[in-house]
Amino acid sequence: MGGFDDDFFMYFEDVDLGRRMALAGWRNIFVPDAVVVHIGGASTEKVADVMVRAHHRSAYTYIAKTHPGLLWAPVRIAVKLGLRVRAGSIIRKAHRAE
Repeated sequence: MGGFDDDFFMYFEDVDLGRRMALAGWRNIFVPDAVVVHIGGASTEKVADVMVRAHHRSAYTYIAKTHPGLLWAPVRIAVKLGLRVRAGSIIRKAHRAE
């Protein structure tokens, strides 16, 4: 599968890999007894601005890779604008909380 795509710095690299695996015929298996502990925000709380922007950049990269071409251009533009507005809102809120 080639591993993670270098176009994703952080976030969405797992989604992209899972999609490529499915396209190659692999199956995703749900294991209900599996337990994963994720401490949300541990790697991002000190650099929230940078990580919010990285998350949104990866989200847009994923959309652009999975929905290329002129037909999807309006969707990509709407997503890009929406992500910019959302990032600005999150970053402003984080700065007010400091």
